[in-house]
Amino acid sequence: MIKRILNQPALIISGREDVLIVADLHLGMFNYDDFVLENLMELARRVDRIFLLGDVKHRIGMWGKEVKQVERLIITLEKAGISKEDIIIVKGNHDGGIDSAIGVDVKSSRGIVYKKIGLFHGHATPSDDVLRAKTIIFAHAHPAVFIKDKVGGVKKRVWLEGAIEIDGKVKEVIVLPAFNDICASTSVNLERPVGVFFKNGKWDYKKAEAVLLDGTLLGDVASLV
Repeated sequence: MIKRILNQPALIISGREDVLIVADLHLGMFNYDDFVLENLMELARRVDRIFLLGDVKHRIGMWGKEVKQVERLIITLEKAGISKEDIIIVKGNHDGGIDSAIGVDVKSSRGIVYKKIGLFHGHATPSDDVLRAKTIIFAHAHPAVFIKDKVGGVKKRVWLEGAIEIDGKVKEVIVLPAFNDICASTSVNLERPVGVFFKNGKWDYKKAEAVLLDGTLLGDVASLV
C-alpha cells in the first residue's frame, strides 16, 4: 500500500517492511541542512528502509563539502535506525559523482522497480522495467500551485496524482513534492513543469489531481488556472 504522510512531502510503501520515499533534499542549499535532516530523521524512525529519489545534494558535482553533506545524511539515517544496507539512492541530475563517494547503494537515474512500483528521479528517461510498472513515482518537477488571494497569492507544494498510458496500458502516476521546502517550485497551474514525462505532451498532467500536503484535494490542474 502506498500512502502519503500527512503534512509531509513523503510517501510510505507499507508491507512486511515499511519503506520511506522522499526526493529533492538539495542539501547544501542556503545552510538549511539542519532542518531538512531533522525532519527526515523523524520520518525515518517510522520505517525499515528509505529510497531517496534523487537530488540528495544541491551543488552539481562532488567536492569535499558535498561529500561531507552526504556523509552527514547517512549518519543521520543511521541514528534513526536505518542501516546503510537499507538506504537506496536513485541518482538525480544534481547527484553526479555520488556513486563513488559514499558506501550505500546508488542506482542509475533510469530508476528501479520495487513491488511493481517504478521509482526514478524524473529528469532522465526511465528504464523499460520502470515503464512496465503498475505505478510510477518520480520527483524533479518540484510541483506546487499558485493560490490567489486579495494581496496577490501564495505558492503551495502539492502532490500530482494521475494516470498515463504507456504501450496501451494505463499506469498510476505520483509526482513527489520537493522535500526541501525552500527549493524553487513550479506552479503547475501556471506553467509546465520540468522532467521527461512533461516533455512533448507525453503526459496530460493537467488532468492530474493536485493535493496539498495536508491532504486537501484541490481538483485537477486544469481547473486551477
